[in-house]
Amino acid sequence: MNEIVKRNSQIIIAILIAIMPIMNLFAQNGNNSNGPHNGTIKKVKSFHIETLIKDSKVYFFILDEKLKPLSNTEITGTASLIFADGKSKKVELTSIDAEAFIVNEINANMYTDIQVTFKIRGKSISTIFSKDRKLERIPKEITKHYHEQSTEHSYK
Repeated sequence: MNEIVKRNSQIIIAILIAIMPIMNLFAQNGNNSNGPHNGTIKKVKSFHIETLIKDSKVYFFILDEKLKPLSNTEITGTASLIFADGKSKKVELTSIDAEAFIVNEINANMYTDIQVTFKIRGKSISTIFSKDRKLERIPKEITKHYHEQSTEHSYK
């Protein structure tokens, strides 16, 4: 009998090890690190926002529901950078090329959390991208209109 229990335990452990990568994908809950520009994607309302750090610069892209990039004409954006020492800085995003935005700030890639807000056709969408840690403390001026809905962040 002990031999059967031992064998069943080994089978259960093997099954758990096999399905852990799948469980991890579900746990990410909408965050995808394989965007069209190889960045991290978050779904916000009917859009997706992709961020990418490349050559020490922070880029953003607005994507439609099919993950196709939108033209950056008539879209404006801001980013609030939050650093490990608790300091923050709000900057306007600069549109570049036909579909990208860049954070024009020295050391922008050193952020721990970045709240990005875009105005598209008179509507505002916003989310927070974090790296290296969970959100612990966000400066008061940033959290003024912060609301969390399920697992995505939206700001009004």
